[in-house]
Amino acid sequence: MRAITRKEIEDLLVSLYSKADYDVMFDRASKDKELFLFLWEIIKEKPEKESWRIMWILDHASEKKNDFLLPIRDEIYERIMQTDNESFLRHAMKLILRCPINEDFAGELLERCIQWMNDPKKKISSQGLGLEFFFRIVQLYPEMSPELIAHIDDIMERSPSAGMKVRLREIRGKLG
Repeated sequence: MRAITRKEIEDLLVSLYSKADYDVMFDRASKDKELFLFLWEIIKEKPEKESWRIMWILDHASEKKNDFLLPIRDEIYERIMQTDNESFLRHAMKLILRCPINEDFAGELLERCIQWMNDPKKKISSQGLGLEFFFRIVQLYPEMSPELIAHIDDIMERSPSAGMKVRLREIRGKLG
């Protein structure tokens, strides 16, 4: 596979319109670490309202394996702590959840996740990804289980969406 230049990547990103175009990019980024990391560099240069689509590419490219994510994991944590763009958050959180938890950032991100989980104005995806991160934290720190259970019980009282309700029950069942 020939190395792709920055100009070619930027031209390609501008020309992506169809799902088929994106599928080609997803596939290429999943196989080419240099391209994957270069896309991350472009993401870092742009505001989240512009770069979330590139995050979408990294999200798809890392669905089956997270090798390319590990070198940039800490930077993803840093970036997610600085944004409220929910499209960017959705893809960044999916990347975070594919990696081992970084305990240096876990407390600060957990606070944000608890806010998302409990904010009915947040998108369901943000609420759900916040819940998933909290559940992952509880797997590392089982003593936090009662706190997560309390949040789940509070959320259940607010009539969450059907999908969220199912996931809340699943996690609640795993916690006992």
